[in-house]
Amino acid sequence: MKNNSKGNKVKKICDGITSTIDLKDYIVFDDNWISENDKTLYDENGNSFSVLDFKEIEENTLVNPEVMPYFDAWKFCKFSCVKLDKVVNVGDIFYNNKN
Repeated sequence: MKNNSKGNKVKKICDGITSTIDLKDYIVFDDNWISENDKTLYDENGNSFSVLDFKEIEENTLVNPEVMPYFDAWKFCKFSCVKLDKVVNVGDIFYNNKN
């Protein structure tokens, strides 16, 4: 499937409590482009996945390791987290439209 929209890569699959929020079975994307308005996501093959729940987390992330130790390379970044109706893998890429 050729999709011209921005893909969102699965960064991790949560197995417990993260940042005082229960995220068991939620998948965390590598950015925050997925929003609470997205009710269906599509993988690279065009398969649809229903979004059962949405949360957004903020984590302290190393973004510029090459500037350390001279500058602080850490910053708080927001990440989209969703619970889907089907099993996915880390590294899978999802889109919020089926183009």
